[in-house]
Amino acid sequence: MPRPPSGERGMILVNVLVIVMLATAVLAVMLAAEDNQIERSAHLRFAGQAMATARGGEMSAIAALRRDLAQDMAAGNRSDTLAEPWANIADTDARIVGGHFSFVVSDAQNRFNINNLAHGDVISIGALEAVAVNVGIAPDTVAAIVVLLHKHGPVQDLSELRAAGVGEGELQRLSLLCVALPTPTTVNVNTAPEALLTIMTGNPATAHAIILARGKGGIGEGGTIGLKSGPGADHILLPPGTGVASDYFWARGRVTSGGTSQQLTSLLHRRLDQGQPVVVAIQRWRGAAPLAAPAFGK
Repeated sequence: MPRPPSGERGMILVNVLVIVMLATAVLAVMLAAEDNQIERSAHLRFAGQAMATARGGEMSAIAALRRDLAQDMAAGNRSDTLAEPWANIADTDARIVGGHFSFVVSDAQNRFNINNLAHGDVISIGALEAVAVNVGIAPDTVAAIVVLLHKHGPVQDLSELRAAGVGEGELQRLSLLCVALPTPTTVNVNTAPEALLTIMTGNPATAHAIILARGKGGIGEGGTIGLKSGPGADHILLPPGTGVASDYFWARGRVTSGGTSQQLTSLLHRRLDQGQPVVVAIQRWRGAAPLAAPAFGK
């Protein structure tokens, strides 16, 4: 068989090289796609493991809160304080296999519930006005908040108050004293910050007396607060809108695993069902948490 002319032989070689280059490019694309698929699968696996760990933290909070209510019912004195086990379930950047874990449990009723206003509570309107003065919110904005809640009902997060003209800085300051809970609640004097207690009582001395009293084991159900010790000591009743026990709690977890980070914030509701303690997560947020949710490490 005669050999092709040298020019044709050159074209054949070029065609072969082009085919080889195309095949190599296709193979590279296939390998890259496979690598991307493997990477995505690994990311999803780590994300799933991280979220499962966060849900495990939520379950530990549920168990502790259920046990606490059972003990309170057995003792016949229901109160919730910062000295109890549920309030001390916390880790900050604790090492776990392949990553780190942070977790915090907090009383959601350590703040004034903005949604009380949705029910036209006169006491709550007065409390909001006092809080607003403290955080620098104008009276006109307070009136707009009241109208918003009356018209549209409870909000799920304080961030929804932007619709009433509340600015970003005001929201951040408000979140230190307020929360948005689904049903009317009282402020737990055993867990509330002194700044809010001063607002609720209208008296810094009374607020400080509450702080001192709860530091000695907490204020029990139906208890009074001693302003002085010894014979003839003065006592005060808890101010309106406050209490010593809570039904709503935060559980917030952050898990880093295999280069991926997952956050889960849960709003837990605790109640009695046919005489038995029940704790359920009624709302969950993945990623960004509500404004009033607790910070890690606090």
